[in-house]
Amino acid sequence: MLAGLILNLALMLPAWWRDGQWLSVLIIPEAWLLVALFALLPSRASTRAAAWFIAATFSLIVIAAFFDGLLRQVLSRELNVLLDPLMLQAGFHLIDGSLGRLAAILASVLLAILCGLLVLVVRKNLRPGRSSHSAMTLVVIVATVVTVTAWFNVLSGTRIVPVATQLIIAQTEQVRQTLQSQRRFQRALASEQMDARPIERLAGRDVYLVFVESYGVSLIDQDRYRQHLLPLLDQAEADLLEAGLSVRSARMEAPIRGGQSWLAHATVLTGQRIDNQYTYRQFIDANADTLASDFRATGHAGVKISPAIIMDWPEGDRLGFDQIYAAADLDYRGPPLGWVTMPDQYTLHYFSEHIRPRYEQPVFAQIALISSHAPWTPVIEPVDWSEIDDGRVFQRWRDAGDNPLRLWTRPERLREAYRNSIEYSLAVTLDWARHALSDDGLLILLGDHQAASPVTGRGVSADVPVHLISRDAELLNSFKESGFTDGMVPAKHPSAGAMEDLRAILRK
Repeated sequence: MLAGLILNLALMLPAWWRDGQWLSVLIIPEAWLLVALFALLPSRASTRAAAWFIAATFSLIVIAAFFDGLLRQVLSRELNVLLDPLMLQAGFHLIDGSLGRLAAILASVLLAILCGLLVLVVRKNLRPGRSSHSAMTLVVIVATVVTVTAWFNVLSGTRIVPVATQLIIAQTEQVRQTLQSQRRFQRALASEQMDARPIERLAGRDVYLVFVESYGVSLIDQDRYRQHLLPLLDQAEADLLEAGLSVRSARMEAPIRGGQSWLAHATVLTGQRIDNQYTYRQFIDANADTLASDFRATGHAGVKISPAIIMDWPEGDRLGFDQIYAAADLDYRGPPLGWVTMPDQYTLHYFSEHIRPRYEQPVFAQIALISSHAPWTPVIEPVDWSEIDDGRVFQRWRDAGDNPLRLWTRPERLREAYRNSIEYSLAVTLDWARHALSDDGLLILLGDHQAASPVTGRGVSADVPVHLISRDAELLNSFKESGFTDGMVPAKHPSAGAMEDLRAILRK
């Protein structure tokens, strides 16, 4: 009975986390049946070996169930056992950047130890030859537990669920669908629609594609955010109009939620939905034409500004850009600000003052801003543009802000920090547009994805705002047929489609 309870609990905990509520699942039949089965088997070398195999398999299912709950919490999607092991390295780097290398190593070691302990605990409770009673007695005990629990379920609303079986069936089906999706994507990469072609209506114009990290429509749709953000957007719109700039906005569906920004960037560049790391690797290996290739055919120099890149990134050469500027190329001399290598205001300032002047021809620039990246601490304030120089002006925020672990245990404080970081990124970017955007230039300002579900809640839309800003109102009006409407606040309807549609919209 105790062994059954232990294995049952091992599967209940991730199920409760997955469902987002305690006691959503009370009894899991696989746990009890495994204990009963091994208790009835004779104690031989073969059954003991089988017990180790089953213990390892059962432990893998428990681990997968925990990661399934984690992904539902953070990325608002279920686990994909075929693809998500590729994310472990990204998780290590996130902890490394937020809490330090020692914390990342300790977390990895702790995870490995816990996995090993789980196997030992499960094996300890799968003991052949354990029953000293008849098979019928053991079956009656298990049946009684299940029956009593079933009645309790009816009264309390909890239920008996075959968690392990459900997970195996769901993952098997997901693997099948994933393989089909990969084959479709491979065919799309080889199609003529991927071939580069000039974008005539944007010829001779600077075009800046600026991603604001974690900028999703929850900021506009949810009362706890909109009461703060809408005044900022309204004021920004008025300031842009006063500076002779017009703006059109829309909503577009991002391929991901909660993280993995590079997948959203690749989706826009390719015009194909890229929502997992394996598909991203397919794209990189194919060396296909991208939106940057379209602009090269139009006569633009293509540059990518990536202050989050701090390691070698050879695959970046396959994105179609003429030059990639990573963190080390931006000459930042200020302090790192938590996970963020440099604040957005510095990134934009350095681009305008030091990168754009290097090119005589029109420039297509993809700029990935990161000040609003999780864990959203510290949150800084804009400074005077004339004081930025090499970034040492940001020393005042060194070691400022809440500890990330403490912040993420305080939901209301976390949401406030998230909102403040988004407001900072939008404020400095829109202010930069007023004085840095050329007379015929086009700024495409968009979010990469919604924030994690602790900030937005579960089941929210995957849409992000997209803003088109230019001094050429006639150019912006040509996007109205694609779903873009006047102003900084995107209407719910019509929608401009999904992120993968943006390349086609620009090429019309």
